[in-house]
Amino acid sequence: MTTGYAGDKYDMYRPEIWTPRITRYMREKFYAAKFFLDYSADIVNADTVHIPHISDQFSITAIPTTTGEVTLTDISETKTDLSVDQWYGAAFVMTKFEQREIMKRPNIINEYSKAIGHKLGRTVETAILANLTSVTPVAGDSVTDLYSTNLETAFGILESNSVPKEECRIFIKPKVYWDDIMSIQKYYDASQFGRATVPNGAHDILYGVPLVMTSNLPESYTTTSLGLTNAIVHYGAIAFALGGADFTTKETEHLRKKIIGDTMYGDVILNPTWGVQLMCTSD
Repeated sequence: MTTGYAGDKYDMYRPEIWTPRITRYMREKFYAAKFFLDYSADIVNADTVHIPHISDQFSITAIPTTTGEVTLTDISETKTDLSVDQWYGAAFVMTKFEQREIMKRPNIINEYSKAIGHKLGRTVETAILANLTSVTPVAGDSVTDLYSTNLETAFGILESNSVPKEECRIFIKPKVYWDDIMSIQKYYDASQFGRATVPNGAHDILYGVPLVMTSNLPESYTTTSLGLTNAIVHYGAIAFALGGADFTTKETEHLRKKIIGDTMYGDVILNPTWGVQLMCTSD
């Protein structure tokens, strides 16, 4: 018995179209370049900027009433050199045929350019945050979890170094936040913390200091363990300079375009005592 429909015999009459609505990967937020010292404007038409440092070197002495002579201090200062010496980029090619067909729908070139720009941003973000391993004070270690006592020790170190905590920020791995911080009762128990945190979402402030979660923090490897470097840090601890991201469309000898995105940057630890590493295990 025939049904009048054998297999997919009408397939040749069905149109295929591209929807103008596209889906893209989730793009993470970046924090470092908006927080630390940005010397990008100082490095125009140069590749290195010298950052002078004024130290606490004056000695206050008693002045004799008979002579009024004041003891002189020989000033001797240091500087930090910030060089834009890193250059990274990515590119893709689109033929004239592909551009003519695809560009009738979503703006693919714009979307892929945004994707390159985001990846370049992540490269710079990771490089800036890598300087946290050069912060000299450390609380915690790479074989234990992060405890409240580590945080409190870190704040004590900041105060001892005269680093104002209201100008600092806590950078922490999401895994450490949810596995360690949120397992500490006084941070989620309203009777201890002062307000309920679990029903109202995660902390964005701890001990009066803004907290951000990012996966771009550095890791430290030893022969026996993998440690995670979180930190409480002042914005003046790290300096960077950035050129880009810039995009170039290059015509080739063939019927295609090459779209290139690139960025140039440099970063340096400026004041290694203006923060505290919060070390913990990755397990």
